[in-house]
Amino acid sequence: MTAPIAPGGAPALQPGAPDPRSAGLLDLHGSGQRQRGPDHPHHRWTPLPARRPRRWPDGAGVWVCPVIALDSHEDTVPAGWPQPQWAAGGVGLRPDPNIARIGARDYGLRRGFFRLAGALKALRLPYALAIDVLGAETRPDLVQSCRDGEWGDLEWVAHGLSWNRPLHAGMDEAAESAYLAETRERLAACGIVTALWHGIEYGQSPRTPALLPRAGYRICLDWCNDEQPYAFDTAPAADGAAGGAPLLWSLPQMADLDDGFALCAPRAAGARAYARRIVEAATALALEGRDQARVMVFTLRPFLSGQPFRIDALLDAFVQLSLLPG
Repeated sequence: MTAPIAPGGAPALQPGAPDPRSAGLLDLHGSGQRQRGPDHPHHRWTPLPARRPRRWPDGAGVWVCPVIALDSHEDTVPAGWPQPQWAAGGVGLRPDPNIARIGARDYGLRRGFFRLAGALKALRLPYALAIDVLGAETRPDLVQSCRDGEWGDLEWVAHGLSWNRPLHAGMDEAAESAYLAETRERLAACGIVTALWHGIEYGQSPRTPALLPRAGYRICLDWCNDEQPYAFDTAPAADGAAGGAPLLWSLPQMADLDDGFALCAPRAAGARAYARRIVEAATALALEGRDQARVMVFTLRPFLSGQPFRIDALLDAFVQLSLLPG
């Protein structure tokens, strides 16, 4: 039976019942506990209506940023490395080599990216390009062509080691710090230097926001909980102790516009329906953002949105975005 919720988010007490908080019987600071605001120390609870008005310098109501995610699938990973629970493309987990899953992501690197980035470039629409280490090291020609400006106006985002080696809560602080540092160092060796981070499938551990700024990252694209950028309150210690000035910003994504969620089962929207959602979201945010500016950040995977039977619908959406007032 679900307990009723009192104003402020805590469970309502029945008449005459002792308050379990005062008796020390209920810890409201653990993950998933009912309490007022977040159940973590990383940022404050700030409902949008209570915020001071924010406006973009150019007067726009919404800034739109597609994120092209270049994922690579490793043939084998270290023993015991947890695998993503959900995956677009392929036909599920199989013994290595998982040709269907490897091939889907390889298609994005070999063909889908160029079709998708070409559409954005043709309309002079900037985008973010999230690439993992495996993709950068095995596709130096792609990296160089992007650095040379052949595929439009883009900003690099670090995207972990590979799609099937994500961050996970089972890592200790030393292992996670080493993972973040290794990603940064190996991407830099490929000519990619960035302070932006996007975890594989939005994956983080409870300590990731504390460790990202220590590893040189200043913006993360993993938190899907807002329509405005926001600062993490502090650079807390990995154990949750607060201290220091904000060193990390969240650029929140709209998870429901991620093509991996929208185009694949169980939602499985058609290309036209998906494209329409993108335009409808931007239109609404442009209107709402006249007084309270918004961001619209969403992920596109080249092995999905870069397919020949979807690109026409996406191109139509990009055209409408380029012409949309605000």
